[in-house]
Amino acid sequence: MFNVLITGVDKREVSFLRNILKEYGEKSILIEKAVGSTLDYEAQKKRSKKAFIRYLIDSRVYSLDENYTVEDLNSSKIPIRESHLVFGLEPFETLKNLKYVSEKTVVILNTHQIDLKQNIQDSKKKIVYPSIAQIVDILDQLARKVFSLDFNELSINYFNTPNYSTIIALGAGVKEFRDIFYEKLVLTILREFHEDSSRYIRAFELGTSLID
Repeated sequence: MFNVLITGVDKREVSFLRNILKEYGEKSILIEKAVGSTLDYEAQKKRSKKAFIRYLIDSRVYSLDENYTVEDLNSSKIPIRESHLVFGLEPFETLKNLKYVSEKTVVILNTHQIDLKQNIQDSKKKIVYPSIAQIVDILDQLARKVFSLDFNELSINYFNTPNYSTIIALGAGVKEFRDIFYEKLVLTILREFHEDSSRYIRAFELGTSLID
């Protein structure tokens, strides 16, 4: 099994990334089966979004440490501490999902913070928002690797809009797990998702260039 967690606050971004990864799992020759969950809306936190993608990898092509079977894929929800790749599209939302992170996890973290007022229903309730440095430090202590960057700012610098931040993050995640993700297949899927995909392709390739 290869488990991916996507967490953020924007329903469109989370579902878009989930759909791309689900499509990849269905088309990749090394993945026997792929399951993508529906969006998980946390009670009383309607802006909190997360999605799960699970791949059953063909063991003849790629072997993970765990001895998973087809039956393990019945649930689309990732077990606690069992994520291999986390796309943290918003830092605080990523922090709230620490239970899925372990020493096997690589976290691709967008350090761009949302306006807290948009995410707090009770404005009278005092909530101290951790700093980016604190969030990264906590993740560093738990995860195998944390790649943190303001993908929104990078997208603005290259495309004059933050709209491609998620695709840049996708490129970084794909390059980090190059044994599982074939870049050419991801590019093919991006072309299928958008008739005018040139910017999405450039954003994805920008993301892959960030990882050695």
